[in-house]
Amino acid sequence: MSALAKRQATTVIAPPAAPEAASLLADVIGEWQPAGEKGACRVARLIEENLIARDWPQGLACGSEQALAESFGVGRAVIREAMRILEVRGTARMVPGPNGGLRVTPVDPARTAGFVVGFAAFHDITKVQLRDTADALARARADRTGGAAAPEVERQASRAIDFFEDVLAVVGEHLDDGAGKEHASSILLAPEALRRSRAGQIAALLLRECSVEEWRHGHRLGSEEDLCFRLGVDRDSFRQAVRILESAGAAEANCGRGRGLISKSPRAGAVARLVSCLFASTDILPDAVMLVFERLNAEIVALAAARAEEPDCAAIEEALDQLAQALDDDDSDIALGCVFEVEEAIVRTCANPLLHLVVQSLRAYPTARMPRDPHRLRDLNREYLRLSCPLLGALRANDVRAAVRAQHARTETMKISSRSVGRPAFAQKEH
Repeated sequence: MSALAKRQATTVIAPPAAPEAASLLADVIGEWQPAGEKGACRVARLIEENLIARDWPQGLACGSEQALAESFGVGRAVIREAMRILEVRGTARMVPGPNGGLRVTPVDPARTAGFVVGFAAFHDITKVQLRDTADALARARADRTGGAAAPEVERQASRAIDFFEDVLAVVGEHLDDGAGKEHASSILLAPEALRRSRAGQIAALLLRECSVEEWRHGHRLGSEEDLCFRLGVDRDSFRQAVRILESAGAAEANCGRGRGLISKSPRAGAVARLVSCLFASTDILPDAVMLVFERLNAEIVALAAARAEEPDCAAIEEALDQLAQALDDDDSDIALGCVFEVEEAIVRTCANPLLHLVVQSLRAYPTARMPRDPHRLRDLNREYLRLSCPLLGALRANDVRAAVRAQHARTETMKISSRSVGRPAFAQKEH
């Protein structure tokens, strides 16, 4: 489809008809929430997942406010809240006028980097963690285990690593100047992105309501009524701002006396999905990102094997036991969650939130085209369980070489499986 045709086309984006039609992206970044996800956050997430799977059709008109409300089965106020989320993230914007509607925008690398830098600042990334992440990426760039990939795949893999290395350079500058420690929460969502809308400006004010330490531990910011009065804002704009925070996992609005808006530690998943949007917008091949993920994962396993202690291994073993039970019960949703809990437990052994975010970002993008097919996933998860037992043994023995060998065996199985899965019907690229 030509760029002009993309700009003129109108496609009303709709949610997948059934859970199994949805992609795996939300699962791998820990955002699959069948219940408990606010309507606007769900709409914004599904729109981004859909656009990633469509190879990011820039300029595409995705429907009017009314058409989107009917498609998702929600009110227009919820759609407006979702639009504020997308606008702040820089993935889409609402264009007024008879030929307007929600338009897909090119994703800005600088804005995306700002979200990653804000996440790193909030989590107090240290110079050691920054160095470990940089070293792991450098080794992944140089890795040719099993031979080099096709030249174009290698070139685009290098582009993906370039993005993360640029981000690390900015994180290093923040560490050197030591500025903003007290209110690191205020840069969590990238200040430039927040200034462009009234809801974003209110979100920025809310982020300054307490210190980063208070924000992490669940600070009660106040009731909607109190905060609207204190900030001098209307309820509609305030609620849009709250949805912006909730979409990042950085706050939760609870109804009832004594509840109100509560701060939370943000999820890496929301940032990882935005990085996936950037990769799709800049035409980076999923195979290239998968290549970087495979190489970086070997580095993480090596680091985990060198550092693993018994509590780390016990957490991995517990997740594997839960996976085995879920497979015996033929519960595909629980089994899938257990698989990613195993992966999370391995990454947590490295004790590096920045490296964790990079891994999640790389893991997410290639899965946007994979449907949640219970039968395929059951077979894959059984093989995953079998191949993870040698890896756990190597981690317990702190045997780096054996751990890396076991990881390569797991990776090869995952790669073969992912290539055998087609795109979901709801997310085909326009031609």
